[in-house]
Amino acid sequence: MKNYILSFLFLLCCANTAFAQKDTIINKLKEIVVIAKKEQKHKILGLKKLKIVTSQIIKNPINLTNLLRYNSPISLRDYGNGGVSTARFRGTSASNTAVLWNGISINAVGSGQTDFNSLSASISDEIIVNSGGGSIDYGSGAIGGTVHLNDNLSFKKHKDFYLFSSYGSFNTTSNFFKANVGTGKWAVKFAATLNYSDNDYTFIDTRYKNSDGSLLKNENGVYKNYGVNFSLGYQFSSKNKLYFYTTGYYGDRLFSDGLPNPAAGSERNEDFNQRNLLKWKYSFSNFTQTLNVAYLTQEYRYYDDKNATDYVFGKSKNYNINYNLKYRFSNYFKMETSLIYDENRGTTNEVFSKKRTLFAGIAKVTFKPTEKLTTAINFRKESNSDFEVPLLVSVAAEQEITDNLALKANVSTNYRIPTFNELYWPVVGNLDLIPEESVQGEIGASFKKKNIAITTSLFYIHLKHKILWLPTAASNLWRPRNVGDVTHSGAETAVKLSKKINEHSFNFSTNYTFTLAKNKETDTFLPYAPKHLLNFNLDYEYKKISFFMQHLYQSKVYTNEINLDFYSLESLNVTNFGGDFKVFENKKNKIKIGFKVNNIFNNVYYFSNLRPMPGRNYNININYKF
Repeated sequence: MKNYILSFLFLLCCANTAFAQKDTIINKLKEIVVIAKKEQKHKILGLKKLKIVTSQIIKNPINLTNLLRYNSPISLRDYGNGGVSTARFRGTSASNTAVLWNGISINAVGSGQTDFNSLSASISDEIIVNSGGGSIDYGSGAIGGTVHLNDNLSFKKHKDFYLFSSYGSFNTTSNFFKANVGTGKWAVKFAATLNYSDNDYTFIDTRYKNSDGSLLKNENGVYKNYGVNFSLGYQFSSKNKLYFYTTGYYGDRLFSDGLPNPAAGSERNEDFNQRNLLKWKYSFSNFTQTLNVAYLTQEYRYYDDKNATDYVFGKSKNYNINYNLKYRFSNYFKMETSLIYDENRGTTNEVFSKKRTLFAGIAKVTFKPTEKLTTAINFRKESNSDFEVPLLVSVAAEQEITDNLALKANVSTNYRIPTFNELYWPVVGNLDLIPEESVQGEIGASFKKKNIAITTSLFYIHLKHKILWLPTAASNLWRPRNVGDVTHSGAETAVKLSKKINEHSFNFSTNYTFTLAKNKETDTFLPYAPKHLLNFNLDYEYKKISFFMQHLYQSKVYTNEINLDFYSLESLNVTNFGGDFKVFENKKNKIKIGFKVNNIFNNVYYFSNLRPMPGRNYNININYKF
């Protein structure tokens, strides 16, 4: 453990030596903001928009899973902090959630999913959550919603530095360092993160005990991961800019076994991710063109015994070229086109190398017939080497009723192509699969006035040819197959309130989602799709002291297609509480120390069958802006 901390401190010292010169330090470091669909570059007209008040990163520092769980309308299924974690929008499956790094999809080629426990929120500058269909912009899998991890560079003259470190129960530590520098012509960002935990928490579910009557523990659950992020920008002029982004990640974790015998687990998994993006943006007259060239690699190594040297593996490479051209006829009429080439190569120790390429063209028209009405129609046509992809269309509108009230609507078609695992996995792969296709729509309203903001929407998704892994007759094997139609309907609501009385500040934000996700063929509910999902954050600040409370409620979920109550997960309530104290603050520096108590009421709860989550646990932290 000491080696990890010493290595991280050495990295910080090197970064500080490189960046910390005698120039004047910026007065205040901007906080990371978790946003849902505000920035124009990620705006899809007519879909639900939700902005979370402020960064929650230091309140949920360990991984992206907990950050989203308490601050977004996403349901996440995970096996604990060191286990696999996947996201579900509006009752859709994990492969119907697209995750993008600076606009480039990072969903695994094999599974079509992203493990949110292998992503660090702390090194991204901006996290954007879009609910609703986005396949026209983001391609296969963007049916339930999208999550964007963005790095922002500012050429404005500044120097911002941020150091955060926390330590808590189960020998858990989370640390990150960020530096952002702008000179007018150049913009540079460096970030690094280190996380480690013995993760040996006690299972507080008293139904399961050792033979001597003692409670079981999460054995073989150790995890550690490192992440480094570097971004560089050069401004030839205000209309001509060049950017380069690169990030690397290494994760090493042990997998414990589930109940009733967690000690039986001895597996180990390593993850290696490398992402690179070169971006050129140039504006002239009423045109703006952007060229993105990306190269990404992913690899996992799985050991059936943590002491073994032999492993099974999966590797993938992704090449992506995206050219975008926008033309503004006037403030009321705009057109946009994109040409995309994408190539994926994947291989495992059991599957020979497979290759998939696509070429897509996108056309968009935005028109404002009146000052308060905005409409859009978008098209995408894709040529895919493996499958026939239908023409995608979306139509949307937003109408301002008053200065405070707006109505919006969106109708779109979306799709998901079968993954390499679904097609080629030995013995169980199914070459007869066809792509999922959806028709979906939503209507909603947003209200903003002074210290209150309310956003609500009704949604409906009709998904054809849904791919599910189901048991085969007369065997224990599970194989993917296209089932009949499935539907997802419901409502999402977000509320934000703020109030200041003298030196007392109060902030409240909440997300509530009601979802009915059903397989029309069997008239059963889809697995891991809660009917009710609610979270809220309450913050209080007075002078140098602040406190916060987080709460999550998730209703009962079924864990299989036949909806057996015996295997269902009961509803859960989890509450966290924490606080901060400003030790020192002036124009150039700010030091805060804080604490957090997770699961303060020590409730038993599960997000996956036979995988209990930790009971009450604690951490302390220090964050330093300078």
